Amino acid sequence: MDALRLRFPNRERDDLVLGQGVHALGHAADGRPCLVDHPDDALVQFCIDRRGTWLQLRDRAPGLHVNGRPVRRMAMLRAGDSVHIDGIELTLVGADPLPMPSTVPDLDASDSRIVLRGLGGVHHGRCFTLDRSREIGRSPECDIRINEPTFADRHARLEPHHDGVLLRDLSADSGTMVNGHPVRDALLKPGDQLVFGSQHRFVLESPLQGPAPEIPAVPAAEIEAGSSDAPPRSPVASSLRRLPWLLLAALLLAAALTLLLVYGVR
Repeated sequence: MDALRLRFPNRERDDLVLGQGVHALGHAADGRPCLVDHPDDALVQFCIDRRGTWLQLRDRAPGLHVNGRPVRRMAMLRAGDSVHIDGIELTLVGADPLPMPSTVPDLDASDSRIVLRGLGGVHHGRCFTLDRSREIGRSPECDIRINEPTFADRHARLEPHHDGVLLRDLSADSGTMVNGHPVRDALLKPGDQLVFGSQHRFVLESPLQGPAPEIPAVPAAEIEAGSSDAPPRSPVASSLRRLPWLLLAALLLAAALTLLLVYGVR
């Protein structure tokens, strides 16, 4: 797994490198976020392993937002996410996007299951199939329309390819953020996050990529008793546990009715 990085706005400071393991983020002497050695000095923790990247707040952590949404206790992150803490935006940057291939796209060999799912902006929650080329822009003719005055009529185009999806920049003003990197042309893979403008987030997804990642174990001391963020119990399992008591109650009720019928008629 390539190391992730927390990047400051305009790269005003060196990136904070996050390799595999647990990393504590606290305050430097000037009040800016920095990596700290002692967990007691941490505001948040980042847990990174082969299963994914998790962010966990400490008890005294201030308000924290990921992609503009508040986080109460824990959140799963992906490369390209924007983490706001203490009024400072840090971007979680992943590996560099793959370069544009030299081969001509083969639509017959492309994976028609790949979709683009909206994570933020006007298209939040929507999915767009990528079995054909899709244009993103302000023009009414675009497949994915972002009707903002500062947005280009045709900002970018996504094309199916047998190795993934091609991102082609169509605007001379600005590119696209892919996993936290500004790019114009790239080969995209499932799991890559794209940001058009400042808030229009999408992720490339494909079914049957393999088993879903397991949720990393969190020490019991890190989870508050009765916390709403603890994994909910399965209603099916709870029903099965209650089943013997329900059967016993039904038997007692049947016995009481039998006694009432037998002795009540005398």
